[in-house]
Parts: sequence; C-alpha cells; structure tokens
Amino acid sequence: MATFFDRIRELLAGDEAEAAVEQLLAALKGTSRPEDLREVIVQAGRLSRLRKQARKGFLSEDQLARERARIADSLLQFVDELAARTVAADRPFATAGVSFEPPASAALEKIFGASHLKGIAWLARGIEVAASVCRVVTPQGVGTGFLVAPDRLLTNHHVIAEPGFAAKSFAEMNFQEDASGALQTFYRYRLSAEGFQTHAELDWSLVRIERDAALPPLESWGVLPLETGPPPEVGEHVTIIQHPGGGAKQIALTANQVVNLFEHRLQYTTDTLPGSSGSPVFNDAWKVVALHHAGGNLVKNQRGDRMYANEGILVAKLVERWNGKA
Repeated sequence: MATFFDRIRELLAGDEAEAAVEQLLAALKGTSRPEDLREVIVQAGRLSRLRKQARKGFLSEDQLARERARIADSLLQFVDELAARTVAADRPFATAGVSFEPPASAALEKIFGASHLKGIAWLARGIEVAASVCRVVTPQGVGTGFLVAPDRLLTNHHVIAEPGFAAKSFAEMNFQEDASGALQTFYRYRLSAEGFQTHAELDWSLVRIERDAALPPLESWGVLPLETGPPPEVGEHVTIIQHPGGGAKQIALTANQVVNLFEHRLQYTTDTLPGSSGSPVFNDAWKVVALHHAGGNLVKNQRGDRMYANEGILVAKLVERWNGKA
C-alpha cells in the first residue's frame, strides 16, 4: 500500500508538481512546523511564476522543463526530510478529538430536546454512501464531488467552471485514512470535457469521468441519486461527507442543524472548510438533499438580511433546471 509520501513522490516523478504541492499544503496546515509549511508555499510560488512566464512567452519549453525539474528535485528532498522526521503513528491529516463527560447524577434527563440517537446500521449506511464521494483535483485547487451516475461527477461550478478546465482535472476515489491513520490506496480518474454541463447561478457542474482499465470499474464506487423529495425543515439535521482543506475524506456529525431555507438555498451549521465545495449534503435517511457550495455571512431572505452559516443548493432546484423547468 502506497504511503502518503510515496504518493507525493509519484506525482513529482510524473511532472504533477502542482498536485503534489496541493496535497502537501493540505497535509501540513495546522499539523507541522511553520518552516515546513513555508517551504511548500515557496515552491508553490515558484511554480506559479513559471506558469506566468511561460504564458507570456518568456521561457522556451526546454527552459520550462528544466525549471520544473529543479522545483521537483527541491520538493523531493523536502519530502524525504519530512518522511524521516515523521513517526509511523503520526497522522498525515489533522483531526480534532472530542471529549464528553457523562452526567454526574443518574436523575438527569438522558434525552435533551429531540433525540439524536441512531441505530448502528445508520453508521454502516454512511460508510456505504461515502464511497461515492471523491476528491476533485484541478489546476487551481482541490474540491469535493460525488458520483450521480457511474461516469458522471457532480461538483460546484466554482470548482470546475468550463470544459477545458474539466479536461485538466481528476477525481480521486477512496482518498481517506484507515483506522490506524494511514492514507489508504486511492485511485485517480481523469475527467473529460465531453458532455460537460454547468450553471453559474446554481453553482453546479456535471462532469464525465473517463474509464480506465487499470483502475477499479467506476460502478464499484456506487452512485448517489438525486431525488426531488421535500427539503429538510429548520431544526432538522444534515450531514456532509467532504474533503475539508483538500485532505482526506471526513464527515461532520455534530452541530448539524438546518437554520434557514431561502429560495434554492439550504442553510445549516454543519462544519466545512475550503476544499469541501461540491460535497453532498445528506438528510438523516442518507438521501442527498443539497450540494454544498458556500459559507460565511450569507443572505437569508428577500430583504437582504444576513446570517453566518454554511449553504447548499437544494437538489430539487438542480433537478428542475436539468428538466428544463428553471
């Protein structure tokens, strides 16, 4: 099984320095020494300057290749040093621990308000649907997406905005950690410009995934169908499976309350981070009810009043658009 560092080395060997830098940045944020993060940021800046110089015609192809090779060599040395300092028990991605103190008195109520108790089978179903969620790697950053058909990926318009951009992007399935904290084997599928659909206002893009005989069949990851049932009501809970910070797949299970519905928007307190854009928002029956796309000081009504929350586009509105009703 390839380790995180092995995967970075493979990317660098394949002249995919931008993807290597994205993964290193996601892994090092909040988990490493400041000087390590600065080193990767410096190399990211070098790559950005090279791209600009190449676009302006200041570099020949040979010069560009030589400079990229130098950056890759610097990153390989850095990865080797980082791997040597990293003990096997260290997790490559930060996860916050949760502690809970039980009531001191048995006389206290055991259910506070609505019950949040769920059967263990609910967790098992969550693991099943999580297989369809993937990391979306583009030339400009990392987001999240999910399969709505074996060869169709749904993500945000602001993650992949046009066909040419889709052709330069990838879907990474199974980019997640195992119980020991090690990054599992994951699989990178190329995306295609063919059949690309998008909608800027509703912030969705539907992208085709290319089949690859060397990779698991796309059908093996399952799909998350888009259904047009009623949206969750205010006070109900929604769960998001995502790639926060562009890192390993995670799930938000606490403080997941719907706080507002406004036109095509579902607003909630479920935790997300940059990189979570394009994630599926599930109701308690593990049905996709929204496509997560934004967070912050959001408009909550026609008057223009605002609230601090996260937001997804209701699936029913997406389906209406695809059926020509909106």
